[in-house]
Amino acid sequence: MGAGELSGAMVLRSVKRPRPVSSDRCGVREGATRAARAARLFVVANDLRAWVTLTFRRPVGARQAAHEMKLFMRRCNHGRDPFPFMWTLERGSKRGRVHGHLLLPATLGPLAVDHWNKGGVDLVIKPEGFQALRESAGYMAKSFDTPVLDAQRYRIPKGFQPEVIKIDAPTSELLIVEAEARMGAYAITHRRSGLVVSAQWES
Repeated sequence: MGAGELSGAMVLRSVKRPRPVSSDRCGVREGATRAARAARLFVVANDLRAWVTLTFRRPVGARQAAHEMKLFMRRCNHGRDPFPFMWTLERGSKRGRVHGHLLLPATLGPLAVDHWNKGGVDLVIKPEGFQALRESAGYMAKSFDTPVLDAQRYRIPKGFQPEVIKIDAPTSELLIVEAEARMGAYAITHRRSGLVVSAQWES
């Protein structure tokens, strides 16, 4: 709830159903969906409003691009207290060249401009509010089902995961009511589909 979102599921305690076996492609899509949600919660909870696009002067492979991104983040972190960030690699839609996307706190946006020395850098400070943050996270996640990074779709530092508050309620309606009470505001949107319940708040 630290990221202004509720996600829950109703449990049928008396019924046990086997989980369907999914194809590899379905598994990739499910993984991408889970990763996109986790990324969205991280971005919103840490208010990462500086959107940075990093390009390379010459074409590089995924492994080399990831190495350069790691070195770049070390330069950005040098001599500073740890700070939240998120980066991923993506292939361009026209020529397939690998480039990076990075999200930072707004005050640290210029840091990326100063420390990226491998090509072009573009910085945009997004407006305040949960919706703009969710849109940024959604854009970053748009290629999660075809990841450039093999084992990990995006990279984040340790210690900045959003707080998770567990709520038990006998019905989906009461679950949302309890969540609204804890948030101190009505949800701007909520949805109940089958056994799944979700809701979002605005900052």
